[in-house]
Amino acid sequence: MKAADGFIKTRARVPVLILCDALVVILCAYGAMLARYAPNIERDTVAEVTGALPVFLLSYIGVFFVFRMYRVLWKYAHALQFLHLSMASVIAFGITLIWDILKKRTSGAETLTLFLIIAWVFILALSAFFRLCIILAAAHRQGRSFDGRRILVVGAGDAGTHIIEMFESSGSMGQVVLIADDDPAKKGFLIHDIPIAGKTDDIPELVESDDITDIIIAVPTASEERLKEITDICLSTGCYVRVMDKLKHVE
Repeated sequence: MKAADGFIKTRARVPVLILCDALVVILCAYGAMLARYAPNIERDTVAEVTGALPVFLLSYIGVFFVFRMYRVLWKYAHALQFLHLSMASVIAFGITLIWDILKKRTSGAETLTLFLIIAWVFILALSAFFRLCIILAAAHRQGRSFDGRRILVVGAGDAGTHIIEMFESSGSMGQVVLIADDDPAKKGFLIHDIPIAGKTDDIPELVESDDITDIIIAVPTASEERLKEITDICLSTGCYVRVMDKLKHVE
């Protein structure tokens, strides 16, 4: 039952975020129209803004998707994710600006530069506020502080066990909740009551289903090539990733 619930959460989270961002873009586009053209808004202006909505949606949603904004667990997000969001919005604004310039050259229509700037500011502010609300709601609902971390350890050997013991003895550094290991014979076993839940290829699904915030890679015997493969998988989840030998954040 828990696995099924996790599967549903994994499949639903991205479409819901995309839908919310689409609503944000639409609302901000019309809000920018009011801010730019009110009180003398002509019917042609409304039609032009409405016609531009597909470009806005494709630009902002597409760039957010490329920047992996929909792979971030926003309830545990930190400042770096908001910086990425800002960068993505700037690029999306640039795309709409290029579209506006090309449209003017081909049709001779009036440019919408000021409108596009206002819309960009609105979209950035509202999308950031929406994500901040997710963080605040999650903290309130779960009754835990912002530094409460849920950790997945990659590696069920001596190194992984050492990491688990270290976190158990600290009591305040976070909680190891899952282990991933590529040895199929280890799946389902426990280390200090923590389950070995799957292989490294399963990490994205494990992160989604169990609200993982941090991943620690504890496979010191892995080759550089294999370690890079594992690291890439972990980074794709948007989690805070550390490697055991240095225990530092992987950029």
